[in-house]
Amino acid sequence: MRIGLRIPGAASQMPFEDFCAWCKDTGFDAIDIGDVTSQVVQAATGAGLTIGTADLPAVRDLLSNDPDKQKAGTATAKSAISAAADNNISIMFCVFLPEDASLGRARNYEIWQKTVPPVAEFAASKGVSIAIEGWPGGSPEYPALGCTPEMWRVMFADCPNGLGLNYDPSHLVRIGIDHLRALNEFAHKVLHVHAKDTVFDQEACYLHGNLGPVFHNPRGFGEDWWRYTIPGDGVVDWLKVLQRLEDEDFDGIVSVELEDYRYWKDWPAQAEGLRRSQSFLSDIVR
Repeated sequence: MRIGLRIPGAASQMPFEDFCAWCKDTGFDAIDIGDVTSQVVQAATGAGLTIGTADLPAVRDLLSNDPDKQKAGTATAKSAISAAADNNISIMFCVFLPEDASLGRARNYEIWQKTVPPVAEFAASKGVSIAIEGWPGGSPEYPALGCTPEMWRVMFADCPNGLGLNYDPSHLVRIGIDHLRALNEFAHKVLHVHAKDTVFDQEACYLHGNLGPVFHNPRGFGEDWWRYTIPGDGVVDWLKVLQRLEDEDFDGIVSVELEDYRYWKDWPAQAEGLRRSQSFLSDIVR
C-alpha cells in the first residue's frame, strides 16, 4: 500500500508543479486529481507521484430524469474514462449524487440502473473502474446513492463489471454503520481508500442529539454532534482497517482526504493537517 492525498482547496494558491513537489517531499506517493489534463498528469508524474484517481464528471446528468441529459452525461463520462485510460489512470472517483433529490433514492436508483451499468461496462473495456464514494450527501435529504451496504449489494449485483468502492470509513461511522463489518463484506470490492476520520461531540449529543443546534451554526465539516477529522483523531480503527486490507492483498492507495476545520483556514494549516495525517499513516501502512 502507498500513501496519497486528495488535493485540498488551498493548494490552488500555488503552481500545481510546486504542490506536487511538496507532496513528494512530505512523503506522499500518490495524488488524486479532478479532471484529466496533460498538464496535470505531467506535473504529477514528473514529481514522481502516482495518480490514484481522477473524478468522473457529469454524474448529475447521468442521474437526471431527463433523457437528453442522460445521453449528454453518458458521452461526457465516457470521454473522461477514455482520457484516463490514455494516461494510465485506472480508477475514476464518483459520488452518485442525483440531480433531483426530491425523487427519492428508490426512484433515483431506477435511473442509475438504466444509465450507469453501460458506462461501467465501457470503463471495464478500457481497463478502468469506477470507485463509488460513500458520502451520503447533504442533510436533511442525504440523497446520494451508494453510501450503505444495502445499496452496495444491489449495485454490484446489477453492475458486476467496472464498479468498485472508494472505502471511506468516516462516512459509514457518522451514519451509524459498522465500518469494520462493511469492510469485511466488501473488501474484495475496494479499489481505493480515503483516510479520514469521524469524531463525536458528546456534549453536543447531549444538548441536541442528532437534530443539530438551534442557536449557533455547526463548525465546518460536520453537523455539530459529529464532524470529520484527520485519520487517527477519531473513532475509526485504522489498524484493523489496514490489517483487513492486507488480508485481502490490497495493494492500492490510502489517500488522505483533509476535511477538518482545525486544519482548513489557509495553506499553512492545511499543510500541517496533511503532514500529521501522513505521519500517522506511515507508522501503520505497510
